[in-house]
Amino acid sequence: MSDDLSLFGDDPRPAPVDAPKTPTPIADWQVDLLRRALDARGLTSMADRQQAIESAAGRAVESLRALTLDEGLQVLSRLGQQPSAGRSATSQWDDREDDTWIDRL
Repeated sequence: MSDDLSLFGDDPRPAPVDAPKTPTPIADWQVDLLRRALDARGLTSMADRQQAIESAAGRAVESLRALTLDEGLQVLSRLGQQPSAGRSATSQWDDREDDTWIDRL
């Protein structure tokens, strides 16, 4: 019997070659959510919108389509954590001047 033959496929497998991973491009639904998040913040000028995206992404971005899937998730998360320009730290309920029936109890 020869030592060169293996039975039942128990010969050593060649190590897989690690192919360089190309980043997954941003999804359409992420672009839509990013645009909505920017609109909700009252950012209407392109310069303001680009600055907000670049600040959240941590790099220069020429367009939303230049982001990767992971960067899109990161930017959405960071935009969700930051208060919008139109929002104050308190709610309208906290800023009310008159007492309500609840306050009088």
